[in-house]
Amino acid sequence: MNNFETFDNLFQLFSLIMMMIIAAISGLGMKSRKLVVLACGYGSFILGLLFYMLHLAILGDIPRVFYVSEVSWMAGYLFYLFLVTLRKEGETPVFEVLPAVFAVLTAAAAVYNDVMGGSILMSLSFGVVAGCIVYISVSGLLRAKEAGENPAPFDIAMVAVVVLQNMVYFISGYIVDYTRFNLYFAADILLTLSMCSLFWFIRKEVRTK
Repeated sequence: MNNFETFDNLFQLFSLIMMMIIAAISGLGMKSRKLVVLACGYGSFILGLLFYMLHLAILGDIPRVFYVSEVSWMAGYLFYLFLVTLRKEGETPVFEVLPAVFAVLTAAAAVYNDVMGGSILMSLSFGVVAGCIVYISVSGLLRAKEAGENPAPFDIAMVAVVVLQNMVYFISGYIVDYTRFNLYFAADILLTLSMCSLFWFIRKEVRTK
């Protein structure tokens, strides 16, 4: 593995492992389904990343068709979608135009950026899941604004995760040198930090309810 790519992958791996353990322990201790679901989301990303890293380390090249990683990462976003819906339990669903526009743009960007590899089915699937996440999160932000309340940091972080995931794939189409720090690694590191921040924001919500 190349120098900075090794650092980036290891940073993401150990960060998510640490957050998964903390989220699982906190979820069981606080009897919170939200934290347990988040831990499962972290775990799914870890499994996909491990396969990617092992393939890279053993064969000396990135997987050209890595459906194991894609399925694991997709599972992670399904857990995120489950988490954002759990936060809206008890609320009456109402269709809103602006969040729907952001959701459609998110899905279109996922297909355009070929997120989750070379499979159009995986890109479409991710687009639908990510679009739903963005719709619910943006809806929450708009409702908070209308009510004169501060926006929930979790909603902001969740939108950031989806946007950064799209950015990582978009930027990767223009990067050929992975030996040194560049915009791709900046986006990937920010993605990792955004994922890690989800735990702290959701734990705060669990504690205050």
